[in-house]
Amino acid sequence: MSNPLGLLGLARRAGRLALGVRAVEEELRHRRAVLLLLANDAGADATRRVTRWSEGAGCPPRLTLPYTKEEWGRAMGRDVCALGALTDKGLAAALKQSIDSH
Repeated sequence: MSNPLGLLGLARRAGRLALGVRAVEEELRHRRAVLLLLANDAGADATRRVTRWSEGAGCPPRLTLPYTKEEWGRAMGRDVCALGALTDKGLAAALKQSIDSH
């Protein structure tokens, strides 16, 4: 699957994508997050949080998606979505590759 939003939808349905501050913090706390995701128009607060999380010792890398909060949110069945975390290494690698080739 080469569509990044399709991969994110697959990850969500498989329970491998945490969305929102609380869910992402929970995945980080349990060291399950492998890639932090940020919408390309995320607000200052979300950007600060993800930057702080990704700079911490042992924290996963960060990827800014080529989608707005509204585009990402609609694809996930929400109004908006500014941040998330993937918990599957294979899906994270596929997402990075999909975005690079998209």
